[in-house]
Amino acid sequence: MTTKSKVALVRCNSYEIHHVTQAVTRAVDLLGGINLFIMPGQKVLIKPNMLSPHPPEKAVTTHPALVQAVAELVKSSGGIPSVGDSPGFYKFSRVAEVSGIGEAVRKAGARLVPFDREQEIPTAAGCLMKSLVVASEVTNADVIISLPKFKTHALTCITAAIKNLFGCMPGLKKAEMHFRFSDDNRFSHMLADIALSIPARLHILDAIVGMDGNGPGAGDPFRIGLVIAGADPVAVDSTACRIVGIDPLTLPMVRIAAERGVGNASEERIEIVGEDFQKVRVPGFRYNPPAGAGRLLPIPDFFSLRFKNWIVRKPRFLRAICTKCGACVQICPARPKALRMEKGRIVIDDRNCIRCYCCSEICPSKAVRLTRGFGAALLARTLKL
Repeated sequence: MTTKSKVALVRCNSYEIHHVTQAVTRAVDLLGGINLFIMPGQKVLIKPNMLSPHPPEKAVTTHPALVQAVAELVKSSGGIPSVGDSPGFYKFSRVAEVSGIGEAVRKAGARLVPFDREQEIPTAAGCLMKSLVVASEVTNADVIISLPKFKTHALTCITAAIKNLFGCMPGLKKAEMHFRFSDDNRFSHMLADIALSIPARLHILDAIVGMDGNGPGAGDPFRIGLVIAGADPVAVDSTACRIVGIDPLTLPMVRIAAERGVGNASEERIEIVGEDFQKVRVPGFRYNPPAGAGRLLPIPDFFSLRFKNWIVRKPRFLRAICTKCGACVQICPARPKALRMEKGRIVIDDRNCIRCYCCSEICPSKAVRLTRGFGAALLARTLKL
């Protein structure tokens, strides 16, 4: 008999530190208490989402109040907290200060640790990759607590607990992974490898204000009003998805992680504690279905790969608001690159584009929009999707 995964739901409608502290403490207590996860003297790495330098109200990064509350809870248990991440493109110090996380860490008496040192580790049994390059700070920690932000994502549909561990890879290693695993199924298997090889002990999801629309960096704040916590990242993500009206088993990332044994996704195998699940569901969450070819119809993999460029969404630039900063060109993992600066404008080569959507994720001015391919638009009209 499969053990059920426990997921705690706690209402929290404000980022005032005392409200967040109460919600985090209650969520962890519902799971068995902080001492179930941390022993005195252990080095605890707290891993928030620090995608890019945006203030907290933009809902791009984990809110600093959540980081402070968790760091203080770790200290109260006798743990030694540090807070780190690897932004995809921007300097860690800048993201920390603009997001407010740097100040939150100082208030909590914790330590900021940029992921600027690499270490290769073997993956767990059954993984597709034989090894991973991760930040040394990850391997030096006794315990990892993940603090993801609930947001939409162009490639994986949503980003939360499963994907937050992707940030354990330093610097541009993440761009390399996008190139190696360029469709949503292969990318999802890569994320499962990471989750199996770097198992965070606890996941506390910032779903107080998430992001819908064109996430993970250019969407809109969306109020959910919850702290969601659990030891099982698949169960945490599945529960969050159902709260906003997404069937998690339609998402390759969640389905594959569940099939690979990362955690439980089915409702029958998840035990909700705290708030009544039916009373916290939130309508109106805007998201795009998984981007990969073959999701609108059950098309065989070989066929879908051949027609990928005809089906999947493509990045397009809003030239009126593009600042020509060149961040998208630098982050593009395609070889040869799909983006280049030409005569003072960004030019995209669709033949080289691997549809990783890193340009959309990293653009500081929200100048990248994802448009449906002709084939997807035609199928959508035919099937009235």
